[in-house]
Amino acid sequence: MKIVYFGTDVFLSCFLYFAEHHQILGLYTYHNDEDYFTEYSIVREAKRMGIPVHYEDMTKEETCRYFLEQGCQLFFVAEYNRILPVPEGLDSFRGINLHSSLLPVGRSYYPIEAAMERDIKRSGVTMHKISPSLDAGDILDSYPLEISEEMDSVDVYLGCGLGAESMARRMMEDFEASWNKARTQKTDKKYPYWKRPSEEKLTITHEITTVQALDCFRRYNQLTQVILENRAYYIRAMDTGTAFLKEDVILIKGDQILYRVTDGHLRLILHTERGIGDET
Repeated sequence: MKIVYFGTDVFLSCFLYFAEHHQILGLYTYHNDEDYFTEYSIVREAKRMGIPVHYEDMTKEETCRYFLEQGCQLFFVAEYNRILPVPEGLDSFRGINLHSSLLPVGRSYYPIEAAMERDIKRSGVTMHKISPSLDAGDILDSYPLEISEEMDSVDVYLGCGLGAESMARRMMEDFEASWNKARTQKTDKKYPYWKRPSEEKLTITHEITTVQALDCFRRYNQLTQVILENRAYYIRAMDTGTAFLKEDVILIKGDQILYRVTDGHLRLILHTERGIGDET
């Protein structure tokens, strides 16, 4: 099958499966420093295999060209940050999206972080048809995942990745039969759209404890941020210590700092292109 793939490293195993067993006409991806998983590995693999890589938006015109002129049979979307156009009257169009929740619960661009914020213990990943309405297409398959206290958001993403690959393989064993068995989603108000966690919940402050800081980072990972001199920095890694600091913040080197909290300190590595104290 000829496929156009949209996504990042979150579901890299799906991309590699399609590349081995089908023909990928192009990879559409994006870059976002607040995401733990970016596009580095999937882009490297695409270039190694000679698959064109695109960062631009998909248009209705380009969609039609893929399906009408290049013989594309499927758009496969796996962690992509843009809404794809669904052209009216293009009967050959077929699109599948992977969404990291058990739809209809968890419609969101941040389904895993939002689920952990709500202390939901059972989530997973859903494979559904692309529709004009966000995360509302008919459900093709789903993979449940239990979220334990020991797991952080990266663990959940990795678990979803394993489930997604198994669903993709199962789907492609008999594509037509699987496509025709899709079931309609419930889309009433009992299943609201989960918004991005608030800046207050994402921000580490001096007034919290080490346990609260670790719990925040467990849920939000690199969405977690700290404010230094009126500038927000994403946190790449966090550890804790019990010693109290005389200063609120101590620069260790480059992007590493010690940060005072109520019962000790945090040892943080920040996501920044330059050292905290640099002027350029």
